[in-house]
Amino acid sequence: MQILKLKVLAEAGAVREVEVIHQAAGGWAVWIAYASRTGERREVLERQRGGARAFATLDAVARGLAGLGLTAFRVNAAGLAGEDPP
Repeated sequence: MQILKLKVLAEAGAVREVEVIHQAAGGWAVWIAYASRTGERREVLERQRGGARAFATLDAVARGLAGLGLTAFRVNAAGLAGEDPP
């Protein structure tokens, strides 16, 4: 999902959940759950030229999402301290 699509969904109130997941390669990926005509969908936030966008810090995630009006998100840090993912 591109930033522009996320902005439209946020403004429409269609975003149901934002989850930030630690990546094994480092950084954080943002997953968006939103309502669509066919039910609830879930997509990863992507870079402008494709591929999952990785944020270096949770602070960077918070600033990016707050700029879109999304001020709350859930953090999944499994794997950060050598734990197995859920």
